[in-house]
Amino acid sequence: MDNKILEVSGVTCEFGGIRAVDDISIEVEPGSILGIIGPNGAGKTVLLNLINGVYKPLRGSIQIFGTPTKRLRPDQVARLGVARTFQSTDQFKEFRAIDYVMLGGFYQQYRSLAACILGFNIVAKRERAESRRALEMLEQLGLAHVATEQLSQLPYGVQKQIDLARAMVAEPRLLLLDEPTSGTTSSERTAIAEVLKNLGRSDRTVVVVDHDVRFLSGHCEQLVAMSYGRKIAAGSVADVLADRGVREAYLGIPAVEAAEEEGPA
Repeated sequence: MDNKILEVSGVTCEFGGIRAVDDISIEVEPGSILGIIGPNGAGKTVLLNLINGVYKPLRGSIQIFGTPTKRLRPDQVARLGVARTFQSTDQFKEFRAIDYVMLGGFYQQYRSLAACILGFNIVAKRERAESRRALEMLEQLGLAHVATEQLSQLPYGVQKQIDLARAMVAEPRLLLLDEPTSGTTSSERTAIAEVLKNLGRSDRTVVVVDHDVRFLSGHCEQLVAMSYGRKIAAGSVADVLADRGVREAYLGIPAVEAAEEEGPA
């Protein structure tokens, strides 16, 4: 039986004739943490946007939990059990931290107009439960003290952690993280690393894009390396980081130097 959580098969995406993602195929096993690395413009965030339905592929297919997502809206993909973080929370900068975290579970709640009018007590009780859950998630990250602060008043690295709390409050089966450590301090990265460790001990599946190779190598079982929209290497952390093409494209080591270091084939 095929038990893949995520299957990306030959996916291509173009913008104005430029291929942001070019014939990418990825498979993610249940309970695993997959890291995606690559230089700026490699197509990493575009790939996440394809997975969660923001963009639609020109060619290829994506299946999540065995369900094709080509015709699904992002909210419908979310209802499959998918959540993600973003590189920026600017569009929600006037939200209080706790309200922003509560957004993560919003799609799980059905509120009809009639329910709001006739069942006010039920709706209010549900919102209090959601608020408690959001506060608990902030507490897990050591951020309960900023629950009532506006995002715009908080450091960028703290905003990144709050965005992670928003994604996690939905208790997703597949979590997509877009540059979770960018702009964070050492202590903030440590807090995020602890979250990943806990996820690794659970049955959650994670796909994480980040530039911090050391961070990813310490928490991922597998890596995928991208460059100019293409997958140039995939496999264990050690194998991908040792790959000549990866060292040239991402780590800045020219292929000729890598060849000299490795010696004759």
